[in-house]
Amino acid sequence: MRYLSLLLILVFLSFVARAQFTYTLTGNPIVTTGWNMGGAATVSGNSIILTNSTTSTSGYIYYANPVNLTGCSQFTVDFEFKIDNSSAPPADGIAFWYITTPPAGFIVGGGIGLPNNPNGLVLLLDTYDNDGNVNNPLGSLRYLNGTNYVEGSATGQIGPDVTSQGFMTNGLWHSCQLIYNNGNLSVSFDGAPPVITGFNNIGINGYFGFSAATGASWSTHAIRNVSITGNTLVSPVANSPVTYCQFDAATALTAVGTDLKWYTTPIGGTPLPSAPVPNTSVPGTYNWYVSQTIPGCGESNRDTVEVIVNPKPTSPVLSYKNSYCAGEPFVPFTGGTNLVWYTTQTGGLGFNFAPVINTAVEDSFTYYVSQVVNGCESDRSTIKVKIITTPNTDFAYTVKYGCNGDTVIINNLTTGADFYQWDFGDGTGDTATHPTHIFPTQGTYTIKLKAINENGCADSSEQLADLVHLLDAAFAPDQDTICNNGLVTFSNLSVVAAVAHFYWDFGDETLDSSISPVHAYANPGVYTVRLIAQNFDLVDCQDTAFHTIVVDSIPVITFTTSDSVLCEGQGIRFIGDYTRNGNTGFSWSFGDGVTMNDADQAAHNYDSSGSFVVNFHADYRVCPDMDFAKAIEIKPFPLLNLGPDTSVCQNGAPIGLTDGINGANASAKWLWNTGETTPMITARHPGIYTLKVEIDGCETNDSIEIFKDCYLDIPNAFTPNADGANDYFLPRQLLSQGAIGFRMNIYNRWGQQIFETTKIDGRGWDGRFNEKDQPSGVYVYIIDVIFKNGAKEHYTGNVTLLR
Repeated sequence: MRYLSLLLILVFLSFVARAQFTYTLTGNPIVTTGWNMGGAATVSGNSIILTNSTTSTSGYIYYANPVNLTGCSQFTVDFEFKIDNSSAPPADGIAFWYITTPPAGFIVGGGIGLPNNPNGLVLLLDTYDNDGNVNNPLGSLRYLNGTNYVEGSATGQIGPDVTSQGFMTNGLWHSCQLIYNNGNLSVSFDGAPPVITGFNNIGINGYFGFSAATGASWSTHAIRNVSITGNTLVSPVANSPVTYCQFDAATALTAVGTDLKWYTTPIGGTPLPSAPVPNTSVPGTYNWYVSQTIPGCGESNRDTVEVIVNPKPTSPVLSYKNSYCAGEPFVPFTGGTNLVWYTTQTGGLGFNFAPVINTAVEDSFTYYVSQVVNGCESDRSTIKVKIITTPNTDFAYTVKYGCNGDTVIINNLTTGADFYQWDFGDGTGDTATHPTHIFPTQGTYTIKLKAINENGCADSSEQLADLVHLLDAAFAPDQDTICNNGLVTFSNLSVVAAVAHFYWDFGDETLDSSISPVHAYANPGVYTVRLIAQNFDLVDCQDTAFHTIVVDSIPVITFTTSDSVLCEGQGIRFIGDYTRNGNTGFSWSFGDGVTMNDADQAAHNYDSSGSFVVNFHADYRVCPDMDFAKAIEIKPFPLLNLGPDTSVCQNGAPIGLTDGINGANASAKWLWNTGETTPMITARHPGIYTLKVEIDGCETNDSIEIFKDCYLDIPNAFTPNADGANDYFLPRQLLSQGAIGFRMNIYNRWGQQIFETTKIDGRGWDGRFNEKDQPSGVYVYIIDVIFKNGAKEHYTGNVTLLR
């Protein structure tokens, strides 16, 4: 038993060893053990020079023993290449080949060093243009069946050539990778995505290697880091994910591989007897696992096959209008996702654009619509749309004309309606079928009808109703304000029928029946004119118009003065007396160049005497303007001069006062303030004497003052305190008049004389004795005085000194 187990292990390891391989050309210098190298090929350090830069040569290296690279359905060829030291153009390129027979007869030039008539896989890096297409350098992947490579020919192509690859000859190292996987082949350069892909199921035991060649042109062709590897058996290529809609009919799962085994777990478990068929009744994501088995390679890892069962979408719910009135604009359907429309509930051919309903005439439409979500189609929803007949509105009317309103009788001719809405154009309406309406005022009205059926469909129409009777009384006077006895022309502006009469009442008990009369008003006043217009065509009606006429009286003006006697320099007031009806303004002219406007009373002063013509002017709106002029006499004031003021001594001779200018004028009248009325009087006492003289009503006044002379006033106290008031006793310049001799002595209470003076105009005693202030108290004075009229006076008495 132990021997049997060990044998099984050895067999398994043998399978693993056979499934894995690696063949290399690496190292420095490169190790070529097991490889055959010939022609111009040489080892140069870590690279192999297939050809040097010489013409018409070739070189090659290939693995000496035949190998089955595809035994486990996968192998990878990795190598680096460099093409430099080239002629222009470079030639001819590098080839990798995997062929059935031992290589021989390596072809120079355009054959790129390939063995003669190869049978197998070839990868060509062709740098020289042999077909005139100017698209080299190019890459080509082919499977040749015993024929040589011909550039430009499609023989044996696995995938389209990749052309114009200029990098191949830039003298730098580049990497190339060829991958075979279950018949799928790809070629890529410098780690980029594949540029050549194709399929060819290869199953040979053969020889692989590299070659290069030059012809008339040349290049150095080199390779390095060559690695041909085969891994353990790869997993089959599964078709994943597989997508179904719920309840779809399912088929068995598939994968690309050999001797497939299906599992429900990623590892372990027992293989299913056959490829599974998914159950689509329940939505969800389900996984199965698949491996492949190749004799000598064992069983591969399992690849996952994902099955997605998408739920069946719900039927779409659309927003739409299910009924239309005929002629109503169609509203597009909205809602749902990726809708599919049908004309049948099941089967039929769907379309992915929403139908547009024709609403022009009564009809009905039925559609069926589904929606597609994640590629799955829902059940169909039913869409029904109905087109309903719209009412056809029409009506006629008749008019019964009236003086205070017109009656319109309507006959409704509408069909297909159940309800009615009337608008008569005057702010009123009705819902009756055949309404009757009274229009209280004339005019043109738009009568509108809206008819509605029980389904809500409506139609409207309207008509104009002309209710103008041609009766509108109107007139205009040529003037509405006139002067007494003026004429007014009345223009008749009435709008009437062909047959009409007019009646005029001018407001002054005068009537007329002409069309546009002329009338005179004999008396002032305010008159209301009335015109009555009467029709006799459609209906016997009348209309009345009114206007007011104002008749102003013919004006009379004059003026009076505020005084009958007018003196120069005095203010005089002029008072206008005039007809106020229709007056619009005043003006005065006073005869001395002075004027005044806009006042019916005026005040004026005349600077000189004389005769002046005063004119009072009054303006009127319609009657003539008026003037009144009158001459007035301005009298001068009398001249009067009583002379300068004078003085009189007590008991002296009297003074005569007289009017020396007007004394001989018989018209003069005098009045003194003493009551005397003569032109001259005698004044014996001091005082003010006034005289008023009047001539022709104009008065003049003059006054003269007679002062007291020859006197002495003695105070009884003084206050010598240097305040500027009463600092001296008896200052003569203030308290005496007419003195020509004077002596004053002052004594104190003990009889001692303390002051003496004889100055007529002295200031008096200052309350000091021997430069010392005297005390407050009573002092005795003795005064003797002689006046200019010869009179002598002697005074004794007491004076009080106050401090």
